[in-house]
Amino acid sequence: MGVYIFKPEDLIRYGSARPEQMELLKEEILAKRDVLIAGTSRSGKTKLVEALLHYVPEDWKVAVVTAYGEFKPFRKNIEVIDTAFDQRGTDERTDEVIGKLKSLKPDYVVVDTLHTISVPRVLDELIDDYAFIVTSLAMSNDLKAETMHWLGIYENTFNRFDVLVELSRDWRTGMKKINRIYRIKDGELIPVT
Repeated sequence: MGVYIFKPEDLIRYGSARPEQMELLKEEILAKRDVLIAGTSRSGKTKLVEALLHYVPEDWKVAVVTAYGEFKPFRKNIEVIDTAFDQRGTDERTDEVIGKLKSLKPDYVVVDTLHTISVPRVLDELIDDYAFIVTSLAMSNDLKAETMHWLGIYENTFNRFDVLVELSRDWRTGMKKINRIYRIKDGELIPVT
């Protein structure tokens, strides 16, 4: 049995996203803007990343930093950098990831919720050079504080992102959806949808 990769139209069909939300995100991706995706555990962060990568032109390179084989490269232009805890320290694993990213020179870097490397260091060193899509846990309604906490970043790094996508999951039904999309401007979250 294969793994099904979600497409933008799947999210719309299942009620996980509205057409105008996906259109806005398509515009953000094509403009190579930096996107944060925040939600609780099992809220659909990776599925949204899969859908968004369908918007990336095939001649762009995408590097996905993940851990333990959680992301499957479903297109030729996607290179997965898989990290895992091992005998090496976090700094050494982070150095390796940064080196691989610099050698790949991707148009987009996806960092899909992981704690095996120093995400703050990756962002501080590379966010000026590459566009990023980064997923983060968010366990409360204070999306900015939650994202900063779970990613281990400071406000100056948070403010370098262009949009934040808030995901939610109804614990009774299991329904996952884009709750709201925010522009990040001067440290404030401004609702767009």
